[in-house]
Amino acid sequence: MIPKEIMKLYEKLAFSRGYEEAFRDFLDVCLYYLSVGMLAEDYRRVEKRYKPYEMELFVQMFYRVSEYSEGFCDVLGDMFMECVSHGNNGQFFTPIHVAGLMACMGGNSLKPKQLVCDSCCGSGRMLLSAVKKCAEENDGGRLFCYGSDIDLICLKMTVVNLMMNSVPGEVAWMNTLTMQHWRSYHIDLQLIAGVWLPILKITEAGDISFIRKLENAMEDNSELKRSIQSNARAMQLTFDF
Repeated sequence: MIPKEIMKLYEKLAFSRGYEEAFRDFLDVCLYYLSVGMLAEDYRRVEKRYKPYEMELFVQMFYRVSEYSEGFCDVLGDMFMECVSHGNNGQFFTPIHVAGLMACMGGNSLKPKQLVCDSCCGSGRMLLSAVKKCAEENDGGRLFCYGSDIDLICLKMTVVNLMMNSVPGEVAWMNTLTMQHWRSYHIDLQLIAGVWLPILKITEAGDISFIRKLENAMEDNSELKRSIQSNARAMQLTFDF
C-alpha cells in the first residue's frame, strides 16, 4: 500500500512524464542525495528535463519515502509493482509478510556482520526482512547484505532501501546465470557525530567483491571447492496445507 501523500506527489510528477519515467528519475534523485552529491551527472540529467517546481516535488517525495522506509519497510517496491511493472516480465516481489516469515525460518542464526545473499533481489525486501530480524534480536546490529539483479531499476531500489536503513553491503547489476557483470554499488557505514551513515562507492564491470572472495576461498581450499561442487543441487521450498 502506497501512502496517500507519496502517491499525490508521484501522480503530479507522472502527469507529463508517465509513471515509469518519473520513477526512474526519482531513483536517481534519491541516489544523488543519499550519496551526498556523488552521482551528480545522473542528477543533472534529470534536472535538465524537469521544471524547478517539479524538482521540488522530487525532494518532497524523497523525504516522505525516507520517513516511510524507516523500520526496513519497502515503499519503493510497492510503488514499482503498483504503478510501473504491473507484473510485466513476472515482476511480482515476495509479499513483505512472506519475506518476514522466511527470515524467521532461520531461527536465531542471524548475527551482526554475517553475510546474507539474494541473487535476484528485486527491491531488496528479502534482505530488509533479514536485517530487521537481526536488528530486533541484536540491539540494532546489522547484517552485511549482498544482492544482485539484472534489472537496473530493481538494483537502484535495493541500493536506496539499504542506504535509507543504514545497511552495509554490495548490490551488483549482473546476470547471475551467465555471471556477466556491469556495475556494483558498495555501501559502507561511517560513524559521524554519533550516527552511522551510509557511504556509497561504485565499481564498474568485472569488480565484484563477493564473487572474488568466493573464488579466492575456493582456490585456497581445494576441499571446500570439491565439497561445493559435489553438494551443489537445486532445491525448492514447498509448503503443504
